[in-house]
Amino acid sequence: MSACLATMRKWRTNPQNEQLPSGVSFREFELAREAFQLKYGHAADRFDALSWLAEWLLARQRPADAVACFEAIPTPQVKYGRLARHQQGRTLLELHRAVEAEQQFREFIALEQASPSINPEYLIDARQRLRHILEVELRFEERHQLLRGVIERNEDDAFESMAACFPSLLRWNGPAAIHWIEEFRAAGPRNSWVEVAYGRYQIRQGKLQEAHSILESVIREHPKDLWVSAALIDCLREQGELDKARLLIERLPPRSSNDPWLLLLLRGWFANQSGNPTDAMAAFEQVLQQDQTATEAWQGLVSATRLMGNAPRRIKALEMVSALGRIQDRLGRITRDSANPDSFLDIADLCAECDLIREGAVMARWAWRIAPDDDRVRRSVTLFRERLVVEQQPPLLGP
Repeated sequence: MSACLATMRKWRTNPQNEQLPSGVSFREFELAREAFQLKYGHAADRFDALSWLAEWLLARQRPADAVACFEAIPTPQVKYGRLARHQQGRTLLELHRAVEAEQQFREFIALEQASPSINPEYLIDARQRLRHILEVELRFEERHQLLRGVIERNEDDAFESMAACFPSLLRWNGPAAIHWIEEFRAAGPRNSWVEVAYGRYQIRQGKLQEAHSILESVIREHPKDLWVSAALIDCLREQGELDKARLLIERLPPRSSNDPWLLLLLRGWFANQSGNPTDAMAAFEQVLQQDQTATEAWQGLVSATRLMGNAPRRIKALEMVSALGRIQDRLGRITRDSANPDSFLDIADLCAECDLIREGAVMARWAWRIAPDDDRVRRSVTLFRERLVVEQQPPLLGP
């Protein structure tokens, strides 16, 4: 008893000690200090104990308490600070607290990109988890920017390669994604990205009235948000409320470089419907500057160029729609047979046919990783290396 009182007295009189994290008892904290000392042979300071305790809590299925321990370690703390941000982000994501997890990953990524200090595998992992959040929340523009860097650094896995090269061709409303957005929404706090994404998933499931109610609620809170406006306009279009949708578009600011892809596609679609192919073409071309594989934009150009009488551009748009359809058919083969270089080479060949040179080069690089001695692979790699030079595009790392 006297020893316990002495320990408590020492705790209370030590000026370095602060309030314990939520959910953590004094006894647990002291046990962490003792365990650390037994393992490393020297006394644990506060941050040694917090880091040890956080890991201990994770092993005992107490992730929320572990988050509180990670949060108590400040980022500038030399030994544990940055790693705590990564671990806090991972744990928050496992709890489906996506908004908070994203904040941790972004802070960690920014610091490590500016001045690397720990194993680079942690940075790669943080980018992958941030990519997952952006995908679930349908923030494809941001994901595209993130993945471009991943590709250039040769850090991509097969799925990331496909997502970077063909952001508009992969299915985004599958059961797994719907499960994740429902979990994000249930975990809270309320967030416009999550709410809008959930509304868009509802649209694709045909639950138009539910989607409309959600998006109306969000736009009352964020009346000038173009992302929210685009989702609501899309919902109204699906509901057949074209006059209401058109009125919303007309009230928006003029088209700009900040427009989300969905809004640009909607601007183009309504411009075609209104017999204004020049504006439609400008909107669709703006999408294609960022994503050459946007089938909906190419389809919109087919309509716009027909109205304009621009036969050469219409022929090109029709060819792209056909080629992208064939590419989309083959993307599923990669997920089913990712160890087969032909799965990647077949797509690379189609990319070469329709001048998607960077995308084809990424696919050829993946085939090279699988079978570097294969003759077909070598020919494809050589072809795309030469095409990148001719088109004055930066070379990819590796083959």
